[in-house]
Amino acid sequence: MSMKRAARLTARQTAAVFGAVVFAALALSGALVASAAADGTIPGNPSSSATTTWGGIGWGIGIATDIDTGGARVAAASVVNNIVRVTDSSSNVGIGFVLEAHYFFREWALPFMRNGCTGSGLDPLNCTDAALGPFVAIEVGDGSNSTPAANGPITAYAMGLMAGFRHPNLPGATPNSSWNFGVGLRVDPKAQVLGDGLVADQPLPAGDSIRYKTEPRLGVMLLSSFSF
Repeated sequence: MSMKRAARLTARQTAAVFGAVVFAALALSGALVASAAADGTIPGNPSSSATTTWGGIGWGIGIATDIDTGGARVAAASVVNNIVRVTDSSSNVGIGFVLEAHYFFREWALPFMRNGCTGSGLDPLNCTDAALGPFVAIEVGDGSNSTPAANGPITAYAMGLMAGFRHPNLPGATPNSSWNFGVGLRVDPKAQVLGDGLVADQPLPAGDSIRYKTEPRLGVMLLSSFSF
């Protein structure tokens, strides 16, 4: 089995990976909510049980790793001794820059870092908030394409679940600054591949020529971003 074929994920495997990560994130959310309920206050803002400072809509910029379920895309091909040869292609795993918007629900202090949030022993580096919520993202300059996108700078779209982390008491931190991690469903609406009937490393059909087509591709996006 080739390395390229081994790297490909089927749609079922993609769904399984996505579901496992979402389940883990929801489990973490449940643990944080239970921890919050134990003392009747909002962790991360222990002096109040009715206010929050981090919830709502935010945005961030970052880098994403993409895993397509359909395999390699083709940028260029040629005919050599009547055999179709792909001369410029990508793998089904790529890297791109993203701009994302998210909605974080109220923050929770991580249980093992709550002691540094208040009191005389206040330690800004030992007080960490966490938040969860949905996100949507656009990808620019998909690094898995070997040539620039012909259909504009936006190459894919994604939506999924995101977790954010921050030190709320760190000097210089803004109310919305955070480091975020997300996993979501990615859609590439115009992935270029060989035209119907053309197969890489197979004879060119009689009277035919190199043709291309575009098709939508589904995959998984693993995202890391920063909010300011």
